[in-house]
Amino acid sequence: MKVGPVRQLAAAALAAAVAVAFPLFGHAQAIEDLTPGNDKAALWPFGNPKETKTSAGYTTNRYLLASGAELAATFDISTSRIVALEESWAGNDNGPSAGFGDFRFGRTTLTDIRSRTSSNGILYKQVTPVGADQSGAINFSSFYDVTSSTNVVRFVTSIDRAALGRLSNRYGERAYYYTGSAALLRSVTVATREYLEKSTGTDRVLDSRYTSVSWAPAVEATPAKPAISLARIKPSQLPVFRIYDGPRNFPDFTGRDSKFSMYRTRITNGMTDGPTFAGEYSVIQIGCGTSCSFVYVADNRTGEVFNAPVGGEDNLSLELRYEVGSKLMTSQWGDYNANKCFVQFYSFDDGEWTELLKREVGTLDACMKTVVDNIQ
Repeated sequence: MKVGPVRQLAAAALAAAVAVAFPLFGHAQAIEDLTPGNDKAALWPFGNPKETKTSAGYTTNRYLLASGAELAATFDISTSRIVALEESWAGNDNGPSAGFGDFRFGRTTLTDIRSRTSSNGILYKQVTPVGADQSGAINFSSFYDVTSSTNVVRFVTSIDRAALGRLSNRYGERAYYYTGSAALLRSVTVATREYLEKSTGTDRVLDSRYTSVSWAPAVEATPAKPAISLARIKPSQLPVFRIYDGPRNFPDFTGRDSKFSMYRTRITNGMTDGPTFAGEYSVIQIGCGTSCSFVYVADNRTGEVFNAPVGGEDNLSLELRYEVGSKLMTSQWGDYNANKCFVQFYSFDDGEWTELLKREVGTLDACMKTVVDNIQ
C-alpha cells in the first residue's frame, strides 16, 4: 500500500509524542450561520465579545455560546470582512454539533474524519500535524480545501493526558494504532486560504488519495432506537441462596481437572480467599499477552474447574464484573478487527453458562472506559 508523506510524518510525530467524499452539499461553509466574506456586522447577534485582540491588521473576537462552545471570528480591519471562523469545545464527552454534517464535539473521532474524507488531508510544512500541548494532551490537525471555494477547513482532534495513559496501559507498544479512535473533535475552523497561509506558509503537501471536501451543513442527529437499558440488568436479578463457607477443596489436577494442571499454581492461589462469584466459585483471570487474558472458574466446594465463555484473542482487553451473591457475570471486551467494544452478560448455574445479552457499546475507544461506566 502506498503511504503518503502526511501519513509518514504524522506517524513519526505521534510515535515520539506517545512514547508515553462527503456527499455533495452546498458550499456555504457556515459556522453558527456565519461564513468567511461576511461583513463583521454579522457578529451583532452574539453580543459583546468576551475577548478582543488586534494584530497585524486583523481583529479576533471571542464569544461564549449557549451550547458551551466558543466562537472566534477574525475580520480584516481594512475591509471589515470575516476571514476566519473557529468553533471550539473543551468540555467532556458528547458535546454539541460542530456545525459540519453530523460531526459533534467530543464524540466525532479522528478515525471518523479520516473515514469520511478518505485521507489525512493536507500537510502544511510549517505546522506540526501531531503535537503535545502544555496539559500533556496530543493534538492532531487535519486540513482540507473546501470544494468550490478559496477556503480551507481545519479539524483539530485531541487525546487528553488521562486517555493517553489508558491507551498506553491497555495496549502498550500497540497504542499508536488506536489513537485515531481515541482522539476526539475539539475545534473546527474555516478560513480563507490567503489568511490561513499567513501563519501556515504556502508550502504544503497533499496526502495520497487526497480530495477536497464539500461543505456539509449541520444535520440533526438521528434519534437512537429504543433498546434495553444495560443499567437495568442487575446482579440482584440472579441471586444465589447460599454462600459456601466451608473448607477449600482444591482441584484434582491429576484426575478430573488434569487439563488445567498447567495453571495449577495460579488456580490454587486464586481460590485461597474463598468464593467471589455465584456463591461458591472463584474467578481466576490469567494473562496471555498484550491485552489478552483467559478465565477459569473454580468451585471451592467441589474443586471442579470450568472454562469461562469469554477470553483469549477473540475477547481482548477483557474486563469482568461479578459478585459472590449473584450468578450474573458481566464482561466487556474489544474486537480489534472490527474496531468495536462489546458488553456481554452471562448467567452461571451448576456449571452451565447461559448468554443473556450482547451489546455493542462503541468503537474500541469505548473499552477504555470501565464496564461500570458503559452500562450506566
